Amino acid sequence: MKKRPPYNQNAAIRGALRRQFSRSPVVREVLMKVRREVPRFNKDGSRAKKDSVQYQCRACGEWTKSTAVSVDHITPVIDVQVGFVDWNQFVERLFCGPDNLQAICDTCHNAKTQSERIARLLIQYDEELYRFEMMIMQGVIPATWKKELNKYIAKKKTPGLESIVEKAKNIKSHIEKELGCQPRKRS
Repeated sequence: MKKRPPYNQNAAIRGALRRQFSRSPVVREVLMKVRREVPRFNKDGSRAKKDSVQYQCRACGEWTKSTAVSVDHITPVIDVQVGFVDWNQFVERLFCGPDNLQAICDTCHNAKTQSERIARLLIQYDEELYRFEMMIMQGVIPATWKKELNKYIAKKKTPGLESIVEKAKNIKSHIEKELGCQPRKRS
């Protein structure tokens, strides 16, 4: 049986607020501006009763079906540099006007969200590794140093985190030299 992650109250609240926002009239207003109806035909060639609806992606300009479009905040709800501040700011930035919203296809939305996520992780991991380096400079090497550094080194397949992986490898080799450990050879 797959182990479930522990219940995260903040994630549940964020999800509920985002669901509520997705049903707001502002979202419908943004979608209506980039909407078109395209004739749909039956298998026998006759015109269907209902036309299909498509939306134009603001990022790539392509027309996409209604099930593959998202309304995205132009400036992120959670600032990449600052991170989460408080619930009042989150709600204020989430329920914004239509001037900060755009309709984009799922492909563009996933790429934008991924780049924001990587930028946040870079900042977070860089701060964590900096604190780790400061501990080492003070002569404090935690007993779990391998496990902690391997957490960052394991991110080598994540595009955009190459600098973090390199930094963690350098710290690990420095500690191994200091402690006189022999790095494990792979066959």
